[in-house]
Amino acid sequence: MPSNSSRDGAKKPAPNREINIQNQILNFVRKDRSLITIFLVSGKKFVGQVLGFDRYTIHIRGRDYDQIVFKHAITNVSVPRHVMQKMTGGEGDEPMDGALPSSEGEDPIPEDDESQ
Repeated sequence: MPSNSSRDGAKKPAPNREINIQNQILNFVRKDRSLITIFLVSGKKFVGQVLGFDRYTIHIRGRDYDQIVFKHAITNVSVPRHVMQKMTGGEGDEPMDGALPSSEGEDPIPEDDESQ
């Protein structure tokens, strides 16, 4: 029977059992063959279908190209709302399993203080 403590008696962290939302979304759009938009740190943008992905890269197919994109170079990935609605099985108002609910009455992006 495996133990949660090391030889010196220190507790080892429990295995990470969180749902990986990134993998969940990438796998769904891959199977659904949905178009996504990937924005890079350099400002470049790719639109295409996800053919595959791993821990470090995403393989996408655009109209005229296949591209391997390193995840560390990505600023954000845009997925159409109807795809997210298909994933959640509803209107897209409820978060996916494991997603954090938004805070009521709080702005997600703080406004700049113009008085400085």
